[in-house]
Amino acid sequence: MQCHARLPRCLGSSQGRPQMQLAASSRSIHARNGLARRTTRCQLSSSSSSSSSRPLSSSLVSSRCSNSSSSSSSSRSRQRWHHPCQAASSSDAGGAAAAAAAADSSEQQQQQQQQQQQLPAFTEDELRQLSAADTSLDDEALGEAWRSAFEDDLDGLYGYVDRDQLQYANRIRELKATPKHLWEQIGILDKMQSYPPGLVADMMGMGTWRLNGTVDEVFSFLVGRLESSMRELLGTDLALYPTEKWKQQGWDFIDSLDPKREWEGFSYVDMPDPLKGQEGYPRLLIENRVYSSRVFRKLHLEVAQRQDGLQVLHMVLFPRYDFDIPILAMDLVAAGGAVTLAIIDACPVTSRLQLPQHYSQTMADLQANFLPESCQARNIPEWGAQIFSSLCVCMKPNTPEELGGFMKYAIALTRAHLMYSQLLEPLRPTDKASARRLSELLACHERFCQQQLANTKTARVLEVAFDTQFTQDYMTQLMFDYAPREDVPWFDGSLARLYEYFDNVPELWTDAAEFMKTRMKLDEKKASDYLRRFLAGDPSIKLPRLSFALQHMYNYNEDFQA
Repeated sequence: MQCHARLPRCLGSSQGRPQMQLAASSRSIHARNGLARRTTRCQLSSSSSSSSSRPLSSSLVSSRCSNSSSSSSSSRSRQRWHHPCQAASSSDAGGAAAAAAAADSSEQQQQQQQQQQQLPAFTEDELRQLSAADTSLDDEALGEAWRSAFEDDLDGLYGYVDRDQLQYANRIRELKATPKHLWEQIGILDKMQSYPPGLVADMMGMGTWRLNGTVDEVFSFLVGRLESSMRELLGTDLALYPTEKWKQQGWDFIDSLDPKREWEGFSYVDMPDPLKGQEGYPRLLIENRVYSSRVFRKLHLEVAQRQDGLQVLHMVLFPRYDFDIPILAMDLVAAGGAVTLAIIDACPVTSRLQLPQHYSQTMADLQANFLPESCQARNIPEWGAQIFSSLCVCMKPNTPEELGGFMKYAIALTRAHLMYSQLLEPLRPTDKASARRLSELLACHERFCQQQLANTKTARVLEVAFDTQFTQDYMTQLMFDYAPREDVPWFDGSLARLYEYFDNVPELWTDAAEFMKTRMKLDEKKASDYLRRFLAGDPSIKLPRLSFALQHMYNYNEDFQA
């Protein structure tokens, strides 16, 4: 029984697209943070602004420095007072003035040194306040940089496809209006060599997914938009998840009629569905796409279709364990021809389930922009209450407008989340605060996976179609795995990161070392042969070959060097 829900008409055009300035915004963050850290404690005290208008860290340091400065300045004023009778005669007034100036300068230097030495050390509470204030400033700068890409055009987070279609249509009109002999001169053909990302998203849809054309078009639409957004916004940063963790396990495509993959993944083509009441009914087909990137250890898209009409779209974007970014999770479930559950949330990675202020504000703005007021929330199950934020959207769409609003919101939030990831850098345990934060991130990732595994509905569907062992392996190793010691490798293309990775995984150098040893033997044999032939008077040994032979022997043959 197929689910016959249709794409709601409310998924109409929405012009505009945020201007992507993430790279420049990222640079502004680092510049601002660097300036804040370079400011010394006493430099902060020289600010003319009032303490009430300054950040906590500035006012705290300023007050301490100003107290010390006031006491030292009063001391200097007392020491500089002289009785009138001690005035020098006019004949040596110039020399006395110079000597006095030198004495004052030396005195000021001594006073400054004493002031720095006498400045009391920060207490532990003050250091914590400074650290919290610095973190607050960093978060504020990050939020401003992120939101600047789309806050003036929230509709553009969904309507980017319409914008790209209009852009390409304008290219075609420009091409038609330009004489052919000018095409090459003005480079108009170069513009036609590629399609805008949004246009490609609608052209491809589910593309080469095996379940393409068999699932409801609501699911097909969402899969196409979500996967294409990953490819567009992550670009060359996006990589395939290690195949040994899913493809080699047979989890790229799973058929309940062929659990051991005897048909090599093509059973969905060659094996007909069983009739109701026959063995194997209802047949369950599951297809997975799994990626990774610099920020995300795993970007998982799963589509499942059961013969009796059950359909599921599951998406989780797992950050790497050292990136401070929420875990974006979404599920869409349809049965009996209608969507019965639609849920999406940026699950917090804090012990108190709190999101950064700029992130929660963005979620609230997107919900107000896309979700109809008629949407009614469903009760969140107990296991979900342990991991979801207060802004989690959990609903059963009752109208096409509500379903369309959820789909728009899901796409917009996913795109905003991917943009956010491009501004982040991994945390490093450089101090106690960052070390505690890293430990908290690990605990929150483990909590998320444990609570998801507590959802018995998913396990029951899999156990009916397969068996208990398969269900256990599939859910703990692919869907909700927690293995911080087995983080997925990623290369950013820089030699520094490449060398760092090979230092941590020395066995990868084995083949390279063997190759270099073989290459050295061949070069040594070639150099000896060139020298022998040169001494024998072979005219084919010209200067380049002779230079190669002499250079090699000099570098690697100690007897030759002697």
